[in-house]
Amino acid sequence: MKQTDWKIIYTKYEGVTKRAINLLSKEAGQYLVREEGQYSIHVLPCEKEGAVLSKNAFFISLYNDSKEIQKHVKKEEIPENGFLVKVIKNPSDEEGRFVILTANNEVELFYSVVSYLDDYCQECAPGCGSNPMSNFIYDFPLREYSYTETPEHNRRSIFTWGNPINDYRAYIDNMARNKLNELILWNDFIPLNIDDVIDYAHSYGIKVVLGYSWGWKEIERKPIDEISKESIEEIKKIAIQEYRDNYANVKCDGIYFQSFTERKEQTVGGKLIAEIVTEMVNEIANELWKITPNLHLIFGLHATSVRSHLDIISKVDEKIEILWEDCGEYPYNYRTRVVNEEEYLETVEFTKKLLNLRGGKNVGLVFKGVMMLDWRKDKFVHQKGPFVLGESGKEVIEHDKRLRSKAWRRFSADWMQNGARAYDMLKVINKNSKSNVHMCIAGTFDGGIYLPFAVISQMYRKSDESYLDILKKVSRRSTITVD
Repeated sequence: MKQTDWKIIYTKYEGVTKRAINLLSKEAGQYLVREEGQYSIHVLPCEKEGAVLSKNAFFISLYNDSKEIQKHVKKEEIPENGFLVKVIKNPSDEEGRFVILTANNEVELFYSVVSYLDDYCQECAPGCGSNPMSNFIYDFPLREYSYTETPEHNRRSIFTWGNPINDYRAYIDNMARNKLNELILWNDFIPLNIDDVIDYAHSYGIKVVLGYSWGWKEIERKPIDEISKESIEEIKKIAIQEYRDNYANVKCDGIYFQSFTERKEQTVGGKLIAEIVTEMVNEIANELWKITPNLHLIFGLHATSVRSHLDIISKVDEKIEILWEDCGEYPYNYRTRVVNEEEYLETVEFTKKLLNLRGGKNVGLVFKGVMMLDWRKDKFVHQKGPFVLGESGKEVIEHDKRLRSKAWRRFSADWMQNGARAYDMLKVINKNSKSNVHMCIAGTFDGGIYLPFAVISQMYRKSDESYLDILKKVSRRSTITVD
């Protein structure tokens, strides 16, 4: 028989905590407030701490704000930068349960709710005959439980083009559900509604970094002999003016840029690309810092044209973060498997060099091997002008999801088989990093939470389990998109 006496006990309803309470009310409520064939209109009660307790209750609050949680949890049980999910017996009723969701900051508090809903409710699903059935979890007293989690990487981001996002709210919801906390949006034109997008992301504690070209758009695809002193000067002027006109007054959390390093050549006109781009990037950055002191800058650097000249790249201003892309074998390239074992081992060694560059500070790495855009000339169409981001109609959303669904099945199957090699690379990164590394996923994730997206997110967050255990945990989540 379904338990109907659950309530949510909270201490405040604002900020990211508001998001956490809303999610818990929605997801737990769907199993608690309706009986099949019975007419009812109530929803899950949410009452401020101090209310009369029911037999079963969720307590959701920052630890220091809740005297009720402090009765049942010692402060040292909660990781300083993580969260605690704890299910205990109601001290006044043997059959009752208290679910305690707590942390020391609001974002981690939200993640405690995510962990309870997505992982506890699956792991501790009751046996119904021979079947574990999570949708009947509240028909029985919950299994006692205690789980803590601390992030291994403080910054876990997605890089994506902005215009393919059809529903920015759903996109950001899915990021938060997978404990990702930074969105890097690349646009040919800044969206008209960028303030709305940023506000929505910030409501989850997700930072938004806006990306635009410092030479990538202007000369990346042109012949190498078109990179000249004059063209470099023109790039500098365009990059600085673009920031003044479109980004200086936007409340984003930083600027991401790419230049002309995504090419096989190492030199141009007898001069190293590494040398040219380092000098140019430093000069543009200094001009932008005059406009906006302490502006966070991320250099999206393709390793292909500079990998033999890291000594020069090390001279990029140490205040600029370098987010490395195309560093070699899977998981840094578009393939979903290791093709060349020797190259994979070389990529491991190259990764170690990057982690030691500039004293190991301000470094990030991009994993790929997931759905990207269709770059074929007869298929890909650039954004034609300024636009409204993520407000597409239902038909567009369904069209794009249908177009990519079969490819996502292929990507998911490949990550089931080959994802352990990406996991191994992450272990190399964790072992050899000198400071907290920014871990980024590059891909097109609009339309749902797909298995590769969720697997990588979980690995970035916490990789102390085996790859198979991570895969199992993620695969059984009800949020995974399978159509």
